[in-house]
Amino acid sequence: MSDPIQPSLQSQVSRAVLWNTLFVPLRMLAEIAATALKLTVLPIAAYGVLALISGASSAFGTWIDLGTARALPKFIPETMKSHGPAGVLRMLLTVFWAQAIVLTAIAGGLIWQQSTYLGTLADKIQADTRIDVVSQTLLQELLGSQGWLFITIIILMLITGVAYDMLMAFLNSFFKQRAWNGISLLAGLLPQLLAVCAIILAQLSTNPLRWSVIGILVSVALAPAIAVAVAAWQVVVVWRGTNAPPVPSDAVAFRWIPAGFLRYTGVSYLMTMTDFVASKSFAVYLTSSITDAALLWAGASLVGMVLSYLYTPLVGITVPLFTRVRSGEGGTIQGAFGSIVRIQMLLLVPGGVALVLLAQAALRLLTPQYADAVMIVYVLVPCLFIESLLTMAHNVLIVYEELRLVTIGRMLTLVVIPLGFLLSPLYGVVGLAIAYGSARLVAGLWATFWGWRRIGLQWPWRFMARVCAASGVMAATLYACHLLMPVIGDGLTLSARLALLPGYALVTIGNALVFFVAFRIFGGLEPSDRGQLAQMKLPFKRFIMRVL
Repeated sequence: MSDPIQPSLQSQVSRAVLWNTLFVPLRMLAEIAATALKLTVLPIAAYGVLALISGASSAFGTWIDLGTARALPKFIPETMKSHGPAGVLRMLLTVFWAQAIVLTAIAGGLIWQQSTYLGTLADKIQADTRIDVVSQTLLQELLGSQGWLFITIIILMLITGVAYDMLMAFLNSFFKQRAWNGISLLAGLLPQLLAVCAIILAQLSTNPLRWSVIGILVSVALAPAIAVAVAAWQVVVVWRGTNAPPVPSDAVAFRWIPAGFLRYTGVSYLMTMTDFVASKSFAVYLTSSITDAALLWAGASLVGMVLSYLYTPLVGITVPLFTRVRSGEGGTIQGAFGSIVRIQMLLLVPGGVALVLLAQAALRLLTPQYADAVMIVYVLVPCLFIESLLTMAHNVLIVYEELRLVTIGRMLTLVVIPLGFLLSPLYGVVGLAIAYGSARLVAGLWATFWGWRRIGLQWPWRFMARVCAASGVMAATLYACHLLMPVIGDGLTLSARLALLPGYALVTIGNALVFFVAFRIFGGLEPSDRGQLAQMKLPFKRFIMRVL
């Protein structure tokens, strides 16, 4: 009996993009609803504490990662092709035990120094004059009496994070975007649902602030464990159904890891560490008070949430795609790079413009106590959205193992440290946003320049001009609509604010249609992209083809 015919690389990528896109509305609605409730019900001081806890978890997770999260999507398909399932399993077990050793050391150190860590949180609460005395007292008492819970939750998040990242990297390597997105939706939705339940139940107690914080902490530890179990099940299904190619007879077996893995993960580790330094998780610890921490986290989270959903169609696709193109499975690197960048432009440019114009209204509608975070949004949108566009050249350099150039580019992000200390006294929390946003932008420009010089990557300038022109038309109509919308006062109740949401949603959807009509008038898609789109199995494909 002959082996089943494997789908082409283009077919796999198209299907992965489709599944990524279909899951966007579900994930976005779930996160917006739950985040709005948390920010509305929780005092700003409590949200600031949770932001600092999340920042600590992100920092320790970055150390434990060892660069493997970026490396595995490249080495899993390569190792499967060269050494078969046994080689992949050997590599994954080696990575797991290496991370387990680092995790054990960090957990031990955290338990040993828990009083010092909890003391830094208490100091930020005590130093903040903008929060009420009752909230200060309750949070400090919670840190004193339940400090062990904070430490335990961080350790549990790190344990589940190790397993989750490895399992999801495996699914990404084989373009299993339906499973990947389903698990991501579960991992994103469960903490929010559990947090909402905890907040609602806490309102029935005599100390709602205390039990709200504890309930949210428990939810962020319990939900990932459930997601890990589901991911493990999906990996087993994929593993059993994988039609692995025959291992070449002249292949040289490796004992623990494939050749080049350590060098690649070393650079990937540098990338992960510098990504952390140039992020809200690091910047939040440079803030001087718990309120500043909350404002920075809220503004950066809004930008990150919108950016992540606009980027969702390409999640888990670029590195495996460039790797397989380079190995000769189909297409050219310039063709793959150009297609990916054009998709990004079509999503990120109008999305960024709309977010800047609607940021103030969104913050006032969803979280009025965080209205001051709008300046953080204004700073981060151009920096992070443009950096995301420039990241594609960085991914190509990594796949082509131009590691010296990648290393220099990542080191450039460390400019965030002197910039942060320089700008923070002058501009406060906005200065921190400028520091880490501009640091990421500098690294992206470096990667794009050398992608052009070393590999010959060409930037789609004409396509970008069409997208920018259409975004300009949309910006004009969106601004005009915004002026006609009712003024959002500070005294509006939650129900009154929620009643305004459908109107803003309709305005956003209407102006999105304006963008696509203008884009079509200015020339629309490239012929090659239109041909690829015509071959994809899409819902409403005839309408999409007519619009684009």
